[in-house]
Formats: sequence, C-alpha cells, structure tokens
Amino acid sequence: MIGRPLGLPSGSLPLHRLRSMTEIASLRGPRIRDIPYEDRPRERLAKLGPSALSNEELVSLLIGTGSRNESALDRARRLLAAHGGLAGIASLSGAELRREKGIKSARGAAIEAALEIARRLATETLASRDLFNEPRLVKESLRRSQGDGTQERTGALFLNARNRLIRHDPEIYRGTLDRAVVEPRELLKRALLSNAAGLIVYHNHPSGDPTPSREDREFTRRLASAADAVGLRLLDHIVVARDGCVSFREAGLM
Repeated sequence: MIGRPLGLPSGSLPLHRLRSMTEIASLRGPRIRDIPYEDRPRERLAKLGPSALSNEELVSLLIGTGSRNESALDRARRLLAAHGGLAGIASLSGAELRREKGIKSARGAAIEAALEIARRLATETLASRDLFNEPRLVKESLRRSQGDGTQERTGALFLNARNRLIRHDPEIYRGTLDRAVVEPRELLKRALLSNAAGLIVYHNHPSGDPTPSREDREFTRRLASAADAVGLRLLDHIVVARDGCVSFREAGLM
C-alpha cells in the first residue's frame, strides 16, 4: 500500500497539486479584498472619474462581485483576454455573454446594456453630421468601437443624399482570425433596403496594423463598381485597427 508523501499531514494536497495551485494563483492579479480600500475600482471611480480606470476595472464594476476562487477583477481580466479586449466583448451576443463562466443572467444583462448604450452614443455622435466631409469624426468613432477584437468584422454606415447617417450595421459579417470576406451584393442589398444614397464600409484588422491588404483594395474596387451600377455611392472604405485607421478616400485609393 502506498502511503501519503512524507512530510504532508493527513488531508493535505500532494506537492504537485500545491505547485499547480500556486502557479494558477500567480497568474491572477490582486484580489479586490487585498487591494487598499482607496485603490479599489469603485473608490477610484468616485475619486478620479471613469477615465482613470483601466478596462478591467470598468468591466469588473459591471460584473459586480466575484466568487471564492475568482474576484470580479480576475473575471474581467479573463473575459477581456479571451475575446481580445472591449471590442471583442462588444461583438458577443447576450446569449454568448451569459454562457461565459461566472456571467449569469443579471451580470450578462448589465454588460449587454452598457455596450448597447456605448453603441447608441457612438451612433448619436455621427448623426446629423455630413460624414463625407468629416472623415476624422468617422475614423475616431470607429476606432473606439471597432479597433480591437480577435476576428475581422465588416460593417457599414448607410447615408442619405445629404451624407447624414440613416442606419449603422456594425457587424454585417464576422470572419476568421485574419479575414472577413463579404460579397458586395449583401452590402448593397442592405443599403437599398435602407433607402440609402451612399455608404461608408469599414472592417477591422485584429493584427493592429491598419494598412490595407491587396484583398482590401480589390474588394473596394468591386464594391465601388457594383454600387455605381445600382445608383449608390461608395463614399469610403475605412480599415480600423488598434494602431489607427486608414481611409481609402484620404489615401487616394478610390
């Protein structure tokens, strides 16, 4: 009969399990109860305002509480890491959010509501503006909302004859880790159903580099030609990434 390892009292975990638990614990950040009171997310928010908080601190406040084995901060770090940052979380549906470990119905609803408020604020920022003549405004709004994530996503802004926003489709297509292939027909169909006169198409580069690829250029050429054939104007194609945005129109690529 094999007895317990020497030096371990009855009921103790084996040494390899103790090492494993230590390694796991070392990957976690400080638990909220171990952080000085004045440095905790809620107290920092009250004292310094939301802009002073990190992404993980803001998400932890939406999560609210953790569990015995995982603090709200740990849960926020895990969620952000798993989905490539805030934009990755923003791309999750409510059902997908609630399937995340530790994110049940109430917490999932709070996060979903906060993300929807952010989307509506971004849309309101673009509303009633001549978006053709304000590419800086469009790029900044898209960079904040679409510049992160682990998958390519294609979206579009549909505009009326005065270049004012009438509809925003933030995710017409979600691609693989490095590619989001969408046919011009789907984009133009949505534009026509929206009674749009023009559109601004955008997609993100998860690599962080906004430089348009050869495929991006070819797609833009095909889309512009198809749009013109049905009486629509392709006003711009914007590549969005963590390191910035590239406007095809500003770069002379269309």
